[in-house]
Amino acid sequence: MTASGVSNPVDVIKVRQQLKTQTPGVKANAFWKVGYQMARTEGIRSLGNGFAASMMREASYSGLRLGTYEFFKDRVYELSKGSLSRDSLTLKVCGATIAASIGSFVANPADLVKVRMQAHYPAGKPYRHTLDCLISVWREGAHKQGVSSPFAGGIRSLYRGVEATTIRGIVLSVSQICSYDHVKHLIKKRGLMEEGLKLHLTASLFAGLFCSITSNPIDVVKVRVMNDKERKFKGVFDCVRSIIVKEGPLAFYKGFGMCWARLGTHTIVSFLVFERVRLLFGISPL
Repeated sequence: MTASGVSNPVDVIKVRQQLKTQTPGVKANAFWKVGYQMARTEGIRSLGNGFAASMMREASYSGLRLGTYEFFKDRVYELSKGSLSRDSLTLKVCGATIAASIGSFVANPADLVKVRMQAHYPAGKPYRHTLDCLISVWREGAHKQGVSSPFAGGIRSLYRGVEATTIRGIVLSVSQICSYDHVKHLIKKRGLMEEGLKLHLTASLFAGLFCSITSNPIDVVKVRVMNDKERKFKGVFDCVRSIIVKEGPLAFYKGFGMCWARLGTHTIVSFLVFERVRLLFGISPL
């Protein structure tokens, strides 16, 4: 939550960039232009859009994926009956995949509301606050024609884009948590650094870059599907096809600069705070 609070303005600009459907090669989508346009037309406070939803998302998503990572690592190690070593990359990937799958699924409604709150609306913001947005998303599904059950329709609406959210969560967590854990282990094993702030900062820098490269394409699709109120896309794969046909493959890396700035900052702050909290509670470092 601390990391998300620090990086929220960057996250808003990243979402705005990813929602733009421009002709490939057009340079009007630069992060500084998007940020300046927002501050000029919507006010500087617009960079804080979706803050409450972002806090809700992090409490559930990151709380679960970081909080249960080592638990699932231990369970997979026990199930392997010694065939996997404690330091193996395979064990780390399995632990991160299970933890991220659970966290992503639970947090999808908050993630969807965050995207809606951060998007640009030329005719004016349609939501008064986070709860109003959550209710509006529910009603989109509950009042949809052909829905057999309003309750089931509302749930489906809140879980729109859950496939992309879960895939992104797995890719992000595997590339972020595992790379941090593995890089940190290798640096310590070779005697380059000892446990401490410098080691945590170095490992988190590598993790931030790696997870930005791997997760940006999925993030673009997730944002597009979640903000699709008119239901232009039939689903995640239809969105992927549409982006490739209309905008080209490079569109999957729209907003990469801000994605790296956001995820890099988020990763560094997350792990520095995470390691410090562990220390304060007498828990050994990751």
